[in-house]
Amino acid sequence: MEKFEGRKQMELEKPPFLYHGSPNRNIQGFEPRTSSGTGEKLGTQVYASQDMAVASIFLLNPERTWSAGKFNDVLFAVIPINRDEFIKNDKGGCIYVLPSDHFESDPKHGMGEYEWHSPQKVKPIKKMQFSSALDAAIQNGVQVYLVDKETFQRIEKSKDHGLLILQKLESENQRRGINIKSLHATTNS
Repeated sequence: MEKFEGRKQMELEKPPFLYHGSPNRNIQGFEPRTSSGTGEKLGTQVYASQDMAVASIFLLNPERTWSAGKFNDVLFAVIPINRDEFIKNDKGGCIYVLPSDHFESDPKHGMGEYEWHSPQKVKPIKKMQFSSALDAAIQNGVQVYLVDKETFQRIEKSKDHGLLILQKLESENQRRGINIKSLHATTNS
């Protein structure tokens, strides 16, 4: 299971552009900010990913406590919130396309190979609007789980990073019959 922390690999080839997801639809330029995950190590940065699915997770409301990762290349997000409340308050957002010029990646920090950062202000090239954050994540193949706080705590504390618990839960993808992918532990050949 990848929890997006400290994954080591060779230096990544820089893509021509990156994605940044936000519930805010009116961003003209991204100012460097301190991230709650890696800000202490990297200082103020603009964050983005080469993977639109990863960026789509941030439409789900980055202010809320949540967890995300990958099991055997299947991206998932777990959000501790009542399903009806989440759907009622889902206002969507945008995935912004950013030039990668001043971005760097450090696979040992934050979301590892899925996170790029820049200390400079970045102006978007374009934006893709989504009326629903949940729809955006599901369309991009993220397996989304809306759970109660107790279940979320059990997932966070479990030794298998929540795999057995998540396998027993119904994802929003399964409820809708869209982009359903099974979560499985990584197997070594």
